[in-house]
Amino acid sequence: MSLSLPVIAALLALIPAASHASEARGKSTPPLEKDCVEVSGTALSAIAEDPAYAAAELKCGAKLSLVLRRQTGRNGALPVWIVVDQVTISKPSPRHERLQPAYCSSSRFPDVAVFALGRMVEQPDGSYRSEDVVKAWRFDIKRERLAAIPADGVICALDGGD
Repeated sequence: MSLSLPVIAALLALIPAASHASEARGKSTPPLEKDCVEVSGTALSAIAEDPAYAAAELKCGAKLSLVLRRQTGRNGALPVWIVVDQVTISKPSPRHERLQPAYCSSSRFPDVAVFALGRMVEQPDGSYRSEDVVKAWRFDIKRERLAAIPADGVICALDGGD
């Protein structure tokens, strides 16, 4: 019994160090705060149909979070979601904006939905194209996580008629 106490104490000491997630992986977080407002959401049904997944951008006070959700059932006609991963996003400048997965792609991860921070700039033909992409994440449905990816190779584009 007395031998197991130092072992337990050593294991408990390791937990905080192991629980710090790098920017390369989202953080497991407690339930969202009550003052969170959903800014936008994207269904990821093109990636996985069963179970259904969705991404949402939440503004919680001064913080902005990107959340990956999995559908766990239905409550009547409404889907019931559980948060499976979340990253807190800090915009490097007011000029940077959230670039939606519907318009973004990555040359390194061509078949995966990508969310980015950058700027959309109008082109001479009336379309928009991303510039100054500084951060990007891919939705890794297989591992149920948000993973940071290199921003180079991420392009977001929007036709003038969209």
